Amino acid sequence: MARKDRTGNRKPREQRPPVKIPELGYYLVVTDTEAESFGIMVGWSNPCFEIWMHSYYGSMPAIMESWVCCSEFEKVFERNTGQRYSKSDMAMYEKIFRTGDEEKALQIAKRKHEQCLRDGKTVPSQMCPCTTVYQLVQ
Repeated sequence: MARKDRTGNRKPREQRPPVKIPELGYYLVVTDTEAESFGIMVGWSNPCFEIWMHSYYGSMPAIMESWVCCSEFEKVFERNTGQRYSKSDMAMYEKIFRTGDEEKALQIAKRKHEQCLRDGKTVPSQMCPCTTVYQLVQ
């Protein structure tokens, strides 16, 4: 669409509806290194949280991009549950817990994390695929 086609009447700034800023209340943002000094345990997953959920179904595939990881997990989830995967499903953990194997997930995640450390990878961005969520679940 060319500029000449966009010559409609625009409302002046005073007539536009005001932008509402949501009230979020009090929240605290800390980095993982700060969190540990406060005694807060931190779990991360790389490339995305779905790599942790993959382990419930017996593997942690070598996926480097989060969109691929999510797409592949959708297939695994549907194959194991007969349901479509929804990242916003409040009952997701319950479904994965019922249809997957948490003990196996803990073993897979721990083994993969330890392998990354043995390989000299100490920064989460270098550890892919990997997760430390298992440490929070144990």
